[in-house]
Amino acid sequence: MEIQPATIEDAGTLTETCKRAFESDSEFGAPGLGGPPGYDSVEWNADKIRNRYLNFYKILEGKEIVGGFIVGDRGPDYMVCERIWVNPDHMRKSIGTKTFKLVWNLYPSADLWVLGTPEWNTRTNPFYQSVGFVQIGKTHDYSWDGIYYEKRMKEGFPKAMSRIEEIRDRQQRVIVEGRVERIVGPRSVKSRRTGEDLTVADVTLSDDTGSIKLVLWNNQIPQVKIDTSIRIEEGHVKTYREELQMTVGQWGMIITLT
Repeated sequence: MEIQPATIEDAGTLTETCKRAFESDSEFGAPGLGGPPGYDSVEWNADKIRNRYLNFYKILEGKEIVGGFIVGDRGPDYMVCERIWVNPDHMRKSIGTKTFKLVWNLYPSADLWVLGTPEWNTRTNPFYQSVGFVQIGKTHDYSWDGIYYEKRMKEGFPKAMSRIEEIRDRQQRVIVEGRVERIVGPRSVKSRRTGEDLTVADVTLSDDTGSIKLVLWNNQIPQVKIDTSIRIEEGHVKTYREELQMTVGQWGMIITLT
């Protein structure tokens, strides 16, 4: 088997394999047929193949497309398995394990890989652990809790991550861990741009180098509890009223660390 960059012409076949793979999760804890956003959409897969911020691979057994793997990044050498799937007809052949090894070889400088999967999935959780991923926490931004995993490829502090004292004004795509020391709010405000009602809360996030204000909006707020440790991915920083503040970007994540 091998992996190759996917093309627009592959979108239909990739979608069919993706649909079959995720709908088979109904046998492994899923509440019903379904899958992640776009799992059954040719247009979604074609868009992701064209997306210059993602690397979309097709998994081949011989000349047959048997699955897909989408790679994203959250910073220098901080790589994300956005999605992996294998056609159920080709499972139990170690294709997933071999695919990870092939992908890792394509990114030799990566020092950290991360991914998330539903807590209920009795197939994917043991599989990710078998290839060396370690659970570091949970996500809560869906109707179900997700297990968040990482695999450290090298020793030392990941290059893409920041300590709080290192965070600077206008810094983008911040990845940082800290403890939630205080939560003020939530309170209701009106959007200056649209006039809609919004909910906001101010969190004091600290590590052993300092503290920063983390501003959370709407459905981000219940994801954070006081006296817990969290990781923010895709944080955005600005100075407001002479105070450094961080928000979670549109594609960002909040992980409750375990």
